[in-house]
Amino acid sequence: MKSNTVTSKKRVPAWPIAKLAAASIAPAWPLDQAVAVNPWWPQRHAPIERTFAEQAVLTGQTGLMPRSYYRSLWRQQIQPEHLQRALEQLQLPFTVPQLEEDLQRESPLHTRWKTLAMLMDEAIPSPQGHSWEQEIIAQVSQFIALYHKYPERFDANGKNGEHLYQSWLEVVTRDKGIKTLLGVDLLHDFRAMPTTISELFIELEPFWQPIWDNHDGAEAYMRACLQQLSGWAGWQSWLDWQAGLNQQQLQMPHTLGLLAILLTWDQVLMRWLQQHHPNIATLLNQILHHQALRINSLYEQAAQQLQPLWAWQRALELSVQMPWAKQLQQTTPAPEQPRPKIQAVFCIDVRSEPMRRALEAQSPEIETLGFAGFFGIPMAYQTQDGSITRPQLPGLMAPSLIAQQTRLQPERWIRLTQLGWQSSLEKPSSNLGMIEASGLLKLVSLFKRAVLQQGSKNPVNKDARPNEKWELKRNEKPLTITEKAELAAGIIQAMGIKDRLAKVVLLTGHGSQTCNNHTASSLDCGACGGQTGEVNVKVLASLLNDRDVRAQMSQFKVTIPDDTQFYAAMHNTTIDEILIFDAPQAPWRAQIEQACQAARLKRAKQFGYANVPSETEVKRFFKQRATNWAQMRPEWGLCNNAAVFIAPRALTRRLDFGGRAFLHEYHVSQDPQFSQLEKIMTAPLLVMNWINLQYYASVALPDKYGSGNKLLHNVVGGHIGVFEGNGGDLRIGLSQQSVHDGQQYRHQPIRLSAYIQAPKTAIEAIMARHEDVASLVNNGWLFLYHIDESQQISRYQQHQWLTV
Repeated sequence: MKSNTVTSKKRVPAWPIAKLAAASIAPAWPLDQAVAVNPWWPQRHAPIERTFAEQAVLTGQTGLMPRSYYRSLWRQQIQPEHLQRALEQLQLPFTVPQLEEDLQRESPLHTRWKTLAMLMDEAIPSPQGHSWEQEIIAQVSQFIALYHKYPERFDANGKNGEHLYQSWLEVVTRDKGIKTLLGVDLLHDFRAMPTTISELFIELEPFWQPIWDNHDGAEAYMRACLQQLSGWAGWQSWLDWQAGLNQQQLQMPHTLGLLAILLTWDQVLMRWLQQHHPNIATLLNQILHHQALRINSLYEQAAQQLQPLWAWQRALELSVQMPWAKQLQQTTPAPEQPRPKIQAVFCIDVRSEPMRRALEAQSPEIETLGFAGFFGIPMAYQTQDGSITRPQLPGLMAPSLIAQQTRLQPERWIRLTQLGWQSSLEKPSSNLGMIEASGLLKLVSLFKRAVLQQGSKNPVNKDARPNEKWELKRNEKPLTITEKAELAAGIIQAMGIKDRLAKVVLLTGHGSQTCNNHTASSLDCGACGGQTGEVNVKVLASLLNDRDVRAQMSQFKVTIPDDTQFYAAMHNTTIDEILIFDAPQAPWRAQIEQACQAARLKRAKQFGYANVPSETEVKRFFKQRATNWAQMRPEWGLCNNAAVFIAPRALTRRLDFGGRAFLHEYHVSQDPQFSQLEKIMTAPLLVMNWINLQYYASVALPDKYGSGNKLLHNVVGGHIGVFEGNGGDLRIGLSQQSVHDGQQYRHQPIRLSAYIQAPKTAIEAIMARHEDVASLVNNGWLFLYHIDESQQISRYQQHQWLTV
């Protein structure tokens, strides 16, 4: 790290620095498309230690757990050998006794950056006793919520950050509530501000000199501004992300519009100080200048303060990784059946691992595989009339295909009625009238949901009937049979089973079942854009069962046996039940049900069953959790995820990872060019990194990257996100109830470990071609392990492989 000791005399252009600050914010997906996000994704090209040090300075929060957390695990889960190994790997100048002694102290950080509003709260409290900082958060947050909830009122559809800034400026110049809350009249100063962002920065540059005299200081100033409203900054960043996926060129990014608003607030407050309290204005200018001048020194101090905690964090991670490495080295791979009777392809979601083990336990002739939950079809689902289109693939990708059923379904009027009802309830002017008009009809529905506990279903999915014909389009043109055959063959090859397809192949998507749950989509498939995998598996089953498509697949080196039948299926992760669409009356269905019962019995222990319940009791127990309106913790989602195995299932079939591992099928023998490995490392692996670090952040930084107490949530804009209570910043990430059971955390915040069975040279070549993957590994955002043919394990560290 470098340290600035003198102020540069050359003026630093503010505009490019503002763009960098705006680009430092990770996107936050809306509630109805919830995708787990790595909140540090924009910082992936920097070491994690540097990023956490910067975060500690700019937000006052480290990204590491408090010492009390590591104390609770010391000599329980974390052993001296783990701590000693951590010190060796991190090359830190401590001994185990020194770290033990440090763990007994609480050492708060003393390097926090203070914004102008924070300094004003200390130096000159408002006459009305309200916080300057909190008033900025409240005023801007409430405006942006209204702006996005009622875009027609602001003519905001399709507009960019410039429009956001101009709309806010028009509103704030009339906001008399500011004077009421703060006791000062700022409206005249707001009216004097430029009406375009480019003009604003022309005015800001000379005004904030010499505070912005150095690049790093200016960037820290702007990033600290955005961190005041990091939740709304994430939403604005999502709008920018979507524009990028759609290949739209934004003249003014949405996130930059928010930054302009916050910088305008600082400008107005400093002008008011200069007019009414010039001595305080001079003092605060000096403090801000000093902070900007010393910013890299502050980062270095924070990094040094965090070193002991990094040792404990790494020891925690090793306490999980080392036993798994030992199990892998000692296990005997299970034999593969030449042609199993049943193959069940599951999403790689960690909730699939216990179900897969339960299913495999029914018979050695049952084989399970792990595959990305969108099942390799980069599509968006469109209802038959085209009124609704939604992505069904990871948020990192843009859909290139549209999937649509070929005829109107008989139940469509029911779906439209439900959608109409939901839409009407979102409009204050009509919701009471809607209830009155429907009368007893709606009462019946409420009775079924509240008393009979039937739960609620996604009305859009009612259009998706089982295994019927689907039309796939690219650029509004239907795919030809040959194009479908190429797509289907590629998917079968990627699954690694093209030469040994079973008679029965279950394509098993997954989704949750909850009731009265505004965060329901966060429990569905992140690989399907926060939706269930129902549409994906139905489309793929239809494609692979199409005789015309099968006839053409041979030209792409895939032949499906005539007796092979593909079935779309859904794994309900809340109640551990597998629904098979259009399933025949066959003996193997009993094995599926027995596996579901076994999975439920084992998972019941997570919810406090001291004694083993009966099958009927446990089934009823999970059903009640899924349909209970008041249930805060219907399931634990992807809690405790810790690793991904990119290898044949035969290698891990005899191991129990306790629902902590993503399992992605990969056979290097069937991938001579390593093209499948490249796809896995550049798509599913990145999605798993996002999932892992969202859960990590929601535990380690709940105030910044968690959404707080679910009981206090109020939905913003119908689907944008939540407030905790009636205001403040937009809350993002997972709620407290999603990661904590009231007594302890259900998720341990550890970074993902990727175990890959493929040649080291192939893995290195892929990283060399893909900077994102290399950055995640080299900068400590995930760990990379190699498994050789004799099951010896090496870890990639500092561009070399070290034997474990």
